[in-house]
Amino acid sequence: MARTATKAAARKSAARKSAARPAKRAGAGAPIRHAARVRTGLENAAAARAAATVTTTAQLQKVKDDLEVVSLKLLQVDPEELSAADRRKWTDEIDAVDLAISRARNAVLRQLVEAFEAEIGDIQEATGKLAKALERLNRAAQIIEAVASVLGIIERVITLGR
Repeated sequence: MARTATKAAARKSAARKSAARPAKRAGAGAPIRHAARVRTGLENAAAARAAATVTTTAQLQKVKDDLEVVSLKLLQVDPEELSAADRRKWTDEIDAVDLAISRARNAVLRQLVEAFEAEIGDIQEATGKLAKALERLNRAAQIIEAVASVLGIIERVITLGR
C-alpha cells in the first residue's frame, strides 16, 4: 500500500515538473505554451518591456514558422496511400498542427498589441509635442509671410519713385 502511494506521489511530482517546464519545440499535436510576459513593475521600464516583447515575439514567430514547415510536410503525404486508420491519424495531426499555428499566430498578434499598448502613452505625448511644434512653425510662417508681403509693398513703392 505504501509502495503504491509512493508511486502515485512520484507520478504527480513528475506531472507537475513537466507541466512547469516550457516545451523546447512544438511538434505535431503539441500544445502551444504562451511565453511568460516580462513585467518589471516600474512605470518607466518601457525599454525593458519592449526588449522582452521583441524577444518573445521572435520566439513565437519561430515556433509558428516551424509549425508551418511541419504542416507543409504533412500535406505532402498522399492520403490515398494510407490505410483508413493512418488517414484518420494523419488528418488529426494536420488539424492539431493547424490549431497550433493559429494559436501561435494569435500569440504573436497579442504580443504586438501589448507592445503597441505599452508605447501608446509615449506616442500620444510625442504627437502632442509635434502638434505644438507644428503650430509654432505655422505661426512663424505666417509672420514671415506678413513681413515678406510688407517688404514687397515697400519694394514696389521704392521702384515707383524712380
